[in-house]
Amino acid sequence: MKKSLNFLVSLLLKKNKISFDKDELSFQIESHPSYPSLHAITGVLDHFNIENVAAEVPATEDILGQLPDIFLAQIKTPENGEELVVVERSKEIITIVNIEGKKKLQRIKEFLEVFTGIIVAVEKTDEVQVISKSDNRTLKYVAYILLFGLFSVLIFKHYNNVFSVFHLLLSVVGFIVSVAILRQEFGLQSSIGDAFCSETDDKKDCDAVLTSKGAEILKGFKLSDFSIVYFGTMILFTLIQIGNPNLALLITYAAIPVTLYSIYYQYAVLKKWCLLCLSIVGVLWLQAIVTFFITPQLVFEINSSLFFVVISLSLLVAWTQLRPILNEVIDLRKEKVKSTKFKRNFGLFQSLLNKSTGLNTAIDDSQEIVFGNLDSNLELVVITNPFCGHCKPVHKHIEEILQKYPNAVKIRVRFNVNTSDVESELVKITSKLIHIYHERGKETCLVAMKEIYEEGNAKVWLKNWGEDKAVFVEELEREKDWCQENGINFTPEILINGKAFPKEYDRSDLVFFIEELEEQSEVVN
Repeated sequence: MKKSLNFLVSLLLKKNKISFDKDELSFQIESHPSYPSLHAITGVLDHFNIENVAAEVPATEDILGQLPDIFLAQIKTPENGEELVVVERSKEIITIVNIEGKKKLQRIKEFLEVFTGIIVAVEKTDEVQVISKSDNRTLKYVAYILLFGLFSVLIFKHYNNVFSVFHLLLSVVGFIVSVAILRQEFGLQSSIGDAFCSETDDKKDCDAVLTSKGAEILKGFKLSDFSIVYFGTMILFTLIQIGNPNLALLITYAAIPVTLYSIYYQYAVLKKWCLLCLSIVGVLWLQAIVTFFITPQLVFEINSSLFFVVISLSLLVAWTQLRPILNEVIDLRKEKVKSTKFKRNFGLFQSLLNKSTGLNTAIDDSQEIVFGNLDSNLELVVITNPFCGHCKPVHKHIEEILQKYPNAVKIRVRFNVNTSDVESELVKITSKLIHIYHERGKETCLVAMKEIYEEGNAKVWLKNWGEDKAVFVEELEREKDWCQENGINFTPEILINGKAFPKEYDRSDLVFFIEELEEQSEVVN
């Protein structure tokens, strides 16, 4: 896997013991419009609510002593000009890791000679937002534990020979490492891949080995494909023939020539080593040694041989069908990164926003709900309705923006509701929300809004929060009249300084443009 800026940021967060989702972090960094700049790093750290600072400091020993023990720094190199590295500082020695994973030790004086003074530092806080696409992670871990438990019971119940058990467990280990190799080829991170391949030098380079011509045994069939099919076959065959796994043990010897080829190619041709590949070699050799101790018990059987061939061919066919699908998924992910990066380009967003005719959002004698910084030049007007199903996600976007940029934006909540029946639940709820805002403050109002928009049970909400009949009906009428005068008949609607949010974008994209919108608003005003 070719290293990227994501590798350095991941390493920085790991060393600072900050939890994060690897896939989401990678996606957010690579899809940032400024990638691979320093702004992409700070922007993504802000996105995850990770406390960070980017600064240019004097390159002196005194200042270095005041910096955190671990940070990102820009250094000058003869090969690449200037590059970012992860710096780990101790009393006398500086350890730097570059984007290729190469580690280098320097004395403080040596480091200061190449240090440009530009740094990015992070701090662990309780507000870090660990965004994960997998909401069922706990369930997945429970399933793994149960599967492992059943697997263990099955093995130890039927196997009396400890060598046979060890042989099967090695097949499982080999399969897991094979999956790690596959992820490495696809450019995906994994704990095993990071442990074995995160640091490269003149002798170690997993990517160089895995992408070499020698890694392809047949056209379109790599060593990683061989190892997945091989270990998958060994596991299935051994479990099915659990009472008589003789042939599975014998087949182990057939894999030895492949290991010799792999070692020869890495040593003599590439002159580089892949530790993941060597792990597979080690597993196969250990299996051969184990098989040697069981040899006196082995008996070759025709029926078992045919059964083994059927399983092998079935897995081979299944894998040849699955591999192209996986390739397509990876390609689609790359395209998603590119399209998201294009979509988050502020220049494009701004040009679409400016096509909209600006509206005067002011309402005379307004008592409407306003969140955020009242003095901000950036104003969002959210036209909404608590009984509107499409307004529910918009309320979540409001919360996210207020959480990330509480001082950068002013958000007006404008209700578009029919006030002809003042006894209706809708009028009672919206009137009560305005009442809560004025009597109990922004925070309480935000909680009340969240409850009605997310749960949507009007009777329960009114029971919990009470009702104030017709107290703010006039305010609701003013807001409704403004909507009618400006041709806004549907909810939700978002106005950015009076201009309609571009329909070409998802409303969830708004949070990514708040910084630029604020800067633009300050310049205009």
